[in-house]
Amino acid sequence: MARLCEVTVDTADVVQRRFGGVGFHVSHHLHATTQEHFDEVLAKRWRELAPSFARLGYRLSDGEEGLATLGDHLVRLRDTGTEVYLVTWDPEDVEPGPPMQDYARRIADQLHYLVRERGAANVRYYCMTNELTLHRWADMVDDMPRFRAYHRALFDAMRERGLPVGLLASDASPIENWQTIGWAAEQMDDVTAVYGGHHYFNEHDPADPAFYPWFLEKLRRGAGLARARGKDFILGEFGCRQDLGTRDGRRMDVCTHFGTPREPLVGMQLAEAVLAALNGGVRALANWTFTDYPDSYRPDYVNRWGAFRWEGDHATRAHYYAYGLLTRFFRGPATAFAVHTAEPLVRGAAVRHHDAPSGSVALVNRCAEDVPISLAISGERLDARFRKYVYDPADVPQHPFGDLQQPSGVVPMSDGRLADVLGAGTLAVYTTACSEDRPAPVEGLEVKEGGEGRRLLQWQACPSADLCYYRAYRGPTLDFVPGVATQIGSTTATRLLDRGWRSAGPCCYKVLAVNRSGNAGAPAVAT
Repeated sequence: MARLCEVTVDTADVVQRRFGGVGFHVSHHLHATTQEHFDEVLAKRWRELAPSFARLGYRLSDGEEGLATLGDHLVRLRDTGTEVYLVTWDPEDVEPGPPMQDYARRIADQLHYLVRERGAANVRYYCMTNELTLHRWADMVDDMPRFRAYHRALFDAMRERGLPVGLLASDASPIENWQTIGWAAEQMDDVTAVYGGHHYFNEHDPADPAFYPWFLEKLRRGAGLARARGKDFILGEFGCRQDLGTRDGRRMDVCTHFGTPREPLVGMQLAEAVLAALNGGVRALANWTFTDYPDSYRPDYVNRWGAFRWEGDHATRAHYYAYGLLTRFFRGPATAFAVHTAEPLVRGAAVRHHDAPSGSVALVNRCAEDVPISLAISGERLDARFRKYVYDPADVPQHPFGDLQQPSGVVPMSDGRLADVLGAGTLAVYTTACSEDRPAPVEGLEVKEGGEGRRLLQWQACPSADLCYYRAYRGPTLDFVPGVATQIGSTTATRLLDRGWRSAGPCCYKVLAVNRSGNAGAPAVAT
């Protein structure tokens, strides 16, 4: 075991007073799906991971129907406390002057519909295109005056409408194109509310210990440029190494490490990216993406970057259990503080939440051995009990229905100091952003014929205000113990079809509610 590492959360050193959260780029509103897939996978996993920030793209070509669908989804995100940055995938090529002004008014009309008519007040930022793309990817990197013309027209149109939505510049990717952000700061700061860019970590293996300091320096520069203008910086997309090759005639857009022995290390690199963003002063960040695109999206294109698969059994990828801890416990609004560690290969970040007297600390141990730590919060003599959650890439806590791992234990802080041991090569999250309260028991469970010889479970909605989702179990007798081996699903709905049941003897069902702290209530029972 390594020597003791002193870790200090420096509450006198605020790196971001308005941290908006760790989040995702979201695309599933663009794809048709079943109600069961939505309830049991998309909505359930979103509510459990609980990101407070999201970047969304939408297509003008989808027309009024697509805009209405987008409005539905934005309202759902509003109800989960998720702040949104919106971008148009397919901007129109229009000439400056009256044609561009007319186009800008159409966009402002759409934003007015979403924000005012549908009530999606969580839409805070907008950019006219993805990654400075007009005709081909990033073609406006070399024509920033054209990008400026669009945003000036949009600024005027949105001001006419009185919209509380700010414009983001420049959304460029990769870091080599971030000079456009500097250009925007010099040439169009008066119409820019926030700055931001993207990057994928093609330069660094997920096990590379040099990645964190390299990325931290890049983000400090980006956030510093924005701060010099009195603005914030958003990391709108980021991810690990890209595979952009072609296979069987289909263009691949996937993470190189998925489906390989290195996949578990993606969780560690994404965790370090989050820590770099927090310590770099970034306002909010969104990993690409929450879920894969469906394979049917386009016959010549595959996009598989999700924390879980769209197709098949919707299996989670390893990083779901690392990044998901950070989306859940590093929600905004929050204040981010500097974290100092005596061991350079132990990296940390910390937040204090604004809407509750709680906070979270994340530590990544890149050492090849366990590291004992002594964690202190400067200026405070806090007595508290921190839940500890662990992601170990050598032992990924996979779950068939994407339920996040339970805490590994509770670690006390006494008189402002916490003592613990970080496992070699692991992520640890210490948090007080939870309670020990349990949701109300589920009631009214009924078992009905579900068609095709299957069974349908239905129950009454749990009245607990902090309800997150439900778990359902099947066992042979009334005294069976609910667990992963007997679980048949998780859902946000009050019904679930037992797709695996076959009439081979008697069985018993149990359904219980889970709240936002991950605590389960007493189950309802039916046969």
